[in-house]
Amino acid sequence: MSGKYAALIQEGLDAMQLVWSDEQLLQLQRYIAEVELFNPVYKLVGAEGKELVIRHIFDSLAAVSPISEIAQKYENPCFADLGSGAGLPGIPLAIALENYSFSLVERMERRVNFLRNALAATGLSERVQIVSQDLKQVRQKFDVITFRAFRPLVEILDLVEPILNDGGVVCAYKGVLDQVEAELDQVASQCKSRWSAQFIPLTVPQLDANRTLCVLTKI
Repeated sequence: MSGKYAALIQEGLDAMQLVWSDEQLLQLQRYIAEVELFNPVYKLVGAEGKELVIRHIFDSLAAVSPISEIAQKYENPCFADLGSGAGLPGIPLAIALENYSFSLVERMERRVNFLRNALAATGLSERVQIVSQDLKQVRQKFDVITFRAFRPLVEILDLVEPILNDGGVVCAYKGVLDQVEAELDQVASQCKSRWSAQFIPLTVPQLDANRTLCVLTKI
């Protein structure tokens, strides 16, 4: 693999034990290039250079293995990434999980415009669609719902519940476990919907921070 960040990307993929084709590597590099191109204007992420790759790309990809294992429980799973913003984690996940369809739910027009460009640049438009709506307006249903750096769980799980298929799961990218448990205490006391939770610790290559994948199932 050649190109900007090629060595860093390969180091990260090796650390996460992810084996990618040349096409996937090219898609990821094109996606990163789109983020770098539009970030100064659209303020998509608060990082650049090597930090962008580690804090946002590797962070998104750190959950590929557990999410892939979850996806295998469904015959033809459909994914939704809520509050997708710059396409994180949705686009890196779609590149990694190349046999599945994804929907990127994003209400802000400028970010929707960016996502359209990113999907065109990566060649993902046939398999990844954009749902340019607020979460409250979404009527489709999904098997696996992801979000990262989105609103607190207590603010969204009652809105997520109607768009999650029976037997579906929510995969929330979160930080330290104590904070996730505190959010779930709020959910239990304030939300109408009821959930069971599983916690999967994540290791992000070259990032010295705690990450947790909170997997939620409707009760």
